[in-house]
Amino acid sequence: MQNIELNKYSGSHYEIGLQQGKYIKNMMKKALKNISKFEFVKYLKPNFLPYSLFLFYAKNKAYNQIWKDIEKFYPKQSKRLIGISKGSNIDLKTILLIQASEMLLTIKESDYFLEACTSIVFSSNIVKSKEIIIAKNFDYPNEFAPFLDTCCTNPSQGFKTLGCKMAPLPGLLDGINEHGLSITYNLAYTKEVPDFFIPISIFLQEMLETCKNTNQALKFISESKRAGSALLTICDKQNNIKSVEISQNNYAIIEPKNNYMINTNHFQSPSIKKYQVEDNAVYTKKAPKPLQGLRVHESSYERYKRAKKLIDNTGEIDFNFIKNLLSDHGLNNDPSTMTICRHDKHASTLRSIIIYPNSKKIKVLYGNPCQKDFCSFSFN
Repeated sequence: MQNIELNKYSGSHYEIGLQQGKYIKNMMKKALKNISKFEFVKYLKPNFLPYSLFLFYAKNKAYNQIWKDIEKFYPKQSKRLIGISKGSNIDLKTILLIQASEMLLTIKESDYFLEACTSIVFSSNIVKSKEIIIAKNFDYPNEFAPFLDTCCTNPSQGFKTLGCKMAPLPGLLDGINEHGLSITYNLAYTKEVPDFFIPISIFLQEMLETCKNTNQALKFISESKRAGSALLTICDKQNNIKSVEISQNNYAIIEPKNNYMINTNHFQSPSIKKYQVEDNAVYTKKAPKPLQGLRVHESSYERYKRAKKLIDNTGEIDFNFIKNLLSDHGLNNDPSTMTICRHDKHASTLRSIIIYPNSKKIKVLYGNPCQKDFCSFSFN
């Protein structure tokens, strides 16, 4: 059994940020000393630009691009970011650059796409224990493995949240709130330029702190200001399941079929798919070498088809089936960038999570699910 630490933050949003900042202080000091070696930085930095000048430019761009929008539309989360900066003793512009990197990976100006993550939600109608379940593999570049964070947050203004994120960020990527509202977040890739510059994890954290059920979450999304592209899997303890496909400035709601829903990294709604990077787009020389020449969406379609086949060929869903699904290496048991359980020198499955909205608990493992066991966490 892994020994995964559950970090607990409570108080005002500033106090929560302060606690989080203290937790990440040593981790981030070490990371920032070596940031020039990070692969995603190498691919985002123009070749002609010295690293120090690139970092100066990038920090100022991040600050000018996202800070005013976050302050205006999500003031509580802006206070948490200030607290993170204070607690970690890292200047706010650097914290905002880290936050902006989430958004920059999915907007038009970036050529660095990450074909990452598989999410599946099962209706209680097909689950042996008669409860709704969400499961997800979080795939990301291997160099980000040290920054995984599982936390429980109890804000004085808002609902408790429990789930997983990247340690320097304020917002959950996958998780649940005290009312059972649950969400997973997969990256998508579109050609739009956003009207507002607010990373999706910021508005998702606000949503979990504000909304009690799926219908309230859908209303929140319809009114939200954000940047980035995503496939959101949303459900509540009333078995209300939805997928929300988000481009920079538009969204579409997808209803489940056959009592389950799969999200990888490609859109299915025609109204949103028109904004997506073309199906025949390939990775260029600006991408990491293992990806160059491959279709951007190839892994997404392969993982989707494989998950659908496995689910359609089984009976009732239980934990063992879900664990095996997340651990799947394809028909020939050959782990790669194309399999649900991803293995690669560049990017792999770094974390898996199973969310139980009815019992308000989660199971988490770090690493590949074919090699690790889950740890259980709840609000208690």
